[in-house]
Amino acid sequence: MIKIKISYQTPQELQAVIKLLHPVIKTCKVAKEQQGKYKRAYIVLVV
Repeated sequence: MIKIKISYQTPQELQAVIKLLHPVIKTCKVAKEQQGKYKRAYIVLVV
């Protein structure tokens, strides 16, 4: 299991990353508190 923290500015950037990692993604959670310039998402991969 691999955990990744992703910082992004637009939802399109997050969707591009999810599209690339789609075959191995177990979960993807977007952080509740989205303050500041960058937003965060947390992805867990199954290897």
